[in-house]
Amino acid sequence: MASLRYGSVARSGLISLLPLLQIVSHLVMGWKALSLVADTPYPAMIVITESMVPAFNPGDILFIVNRQDKIRVGDLPVAVLPNRPFPMIHRVVQILYETQEGEDRELILTKGDNNEVDDTMLYPEGQRYIQRHEIVGFVRGYLPFLGWVVIFLQNPGRVVHALYTYINQ
Repeated sequence: MASLRYGSVARSGLISLLPLLQIVSHLVMGWKALSLVADTPYPAMIVITESMVPAFNPGDILFIVNRQDKIRVGDLPVAVLPNRPFPMIHRVVQILYETQEGEDRELILTKGDNNEVDDTMLYPEGQRYIQRHEIVGFVRGYLPFLGWVVIFLQNPGRVVHALYTYINQ
């Protein structure tokens, strides 16, 4: 008889988790659908540094699309580099074209709008430019400040520090 009670308690516990599991599965499916439509694994990103101020501030949500063949100076590519924990979004400041082994390549130099120097030191060792295959999309729009909710959930101390700094200016 005790095993029957345990089984019904476990079942009711699992049943009470179903709405949460539905919400999580809908969020995952929505993210995957956005990824397919935008043709990138990163259809939206949250700015966490000040390297692109004044264009983007920490907490801004950026919308990314990977449907652009031609890269131009001034574009905002999202680059995934092997030595970086997060994708990098900085402005294209220079493009060089070279042919190597019969294949044309674009060599792209980027720089954060709020940085003094270009991003060469952020690239993998010995690499002076990023290449098209390292770019997973381009910024196509943004929503200011809405990403602070996610930043707060990940690191509440950072938000408190930012508010303190803002209030004491």
